[in-house]
Amino acid sequence: MDLKEEYRKKLMTADEAVKLIPDHSMVVTNVAVGHPVALVNALVKRQYEIQDVELFYVVDVYDTDIKNIQPDSGLRVDLGYPILHRKDVQQGKFYHTPIRFADAGKGWRELRKVTATMHLVAPMDKHGYFCMGLGADYGLPAMRTAEKILVQVSSTVPRSHGENFVHISQVDAIVEAEQQLVALPEIPPNAKEQIIGQYCAELIKDGATIQLGIGGIPNAAAQALIDKKDLGVHSEMACDTMRMLWEQGVITNRKKTLYPDRCVFTFAMGSQKLYDWIDDNQSIVFRNVEWVNDPYVIGLNDNLISINGALEVDLTGQACSESLGHLQHTHPGGQLDFVNGAFRSKGGRSILAFESVANTPEGPVSRITWQLKPGAIVTTPRHDIDCVITEYGVANLKAYSIRERAKRLIAVAHPDSRDELAFHARKLHIL
Repeated sequence: MDLKEEYRKKLMTADEAVKLIPDHSMVVTNVAVGHPVALVNALVKRQYEIQDVELFYVVDVYDTDIKNIQPDSGLRVDLGYPILHRKDVQQGKFYHTPIRFADAGKGWRELRKVTATMHLVAPMDKHGYFCMGLGADYGLPAMRTAEKILVQVSSTVPRSHGENFVHISQVDAIVEAEQQLVALPEIPPNAKEQIIGQYCAELIKDGATIQLGIGGIPNAAAQALIDKKDLGVHSEMACDTMRMLWEQGVITNRKKTLYPDRCVFTFAMGSQKLYDWIDDNQSIVFRNVEWVNDPYVIGLNDNLISINGALEVDLTGQACSESLGHLQHTHPGGQLDFVNGAFRSKGGRSILAFESVANTPEGPVSRITWQLKPGAIVTTPRHDIDCVITEYGVANLKAYSIRERAKRLIAVAHPDSRDELAFHARKLHIL
């Protein structure tokens, strides 16, 4: 095979590439920073030339032309994790598919017909492979059954390691278009988050394997872990907290029982420093989300501690992490995957950590409540929840009765909310 000749034959503009996508198609792109902007914008330009085409992706971190999609066009958008277009999802302009992150690959492969996939990749290597350097996520499983595979080549994409490669023989269109990767600003933890981070760190022992996300509380937890030794990583997202701990020698992966000596991720999102750290780093491996977020696989890591957040938790332990009442606010991501996986892990724990009070336009609202808001989505069911942490302490809930849970959750609620919570708990006969 003459790789240069095949490359030349498949090289085209973004406008030409998206014409390969037929009507009545489902199109999938990679998560977050791996979103190919040039291809997406070209597809939007054809919105009145196509019929019944659905574009699905998770985490909209790029300001693309999807904002210009009209309701009477032939293109619709399904956002799994809305950020920039949260109101568009809430108002029905864009769709939302509720699905666990671990199930996305199988869902697209077996339950939905994925017609085309579009990927942001690093330049082809001498063997004919393009690298989806920012993750394998669900893009890889979707690619395996897609009829058309389109790649956008950019030199800004790091060349990482793992099962995130596609060969030129599989590709139908190559588009060369440089893309500035979104770099997220560092979020310094506030005083309350620092306290919460310290509580989280106390549950993480030397040699543990961790899953963290982004935000003030994960950053605070990372800062509090600075004196730990030989931590490992098995996490859906590569983020700057992991990079920092690795650079300071806290993360070594030496004690991991699965994939020792390697940080395991399914996608990456953070600063340019993070992307530089990922580039050609043999200590990092990307696997597809079906494998990384499989609770059974997660549980093969001894002493796995997962730290996630929640928007509100009721007194029985039901946690809502994705909606404000009936309004879709975010996506469950891999929260329940890691909650269940951590419980399978020998010595594992799952933590839901958050400030006790949310500041809303209507004033301060307790995140620990006697009942969830009407229409609220239960992300982590009460029979799965393990540990809740606020700035007022740690509430261990797993295997405890509703009555005991109510006592423990009231104890870590804001002091101004405790009397009201106790009043409603007594009315519900759970206290």
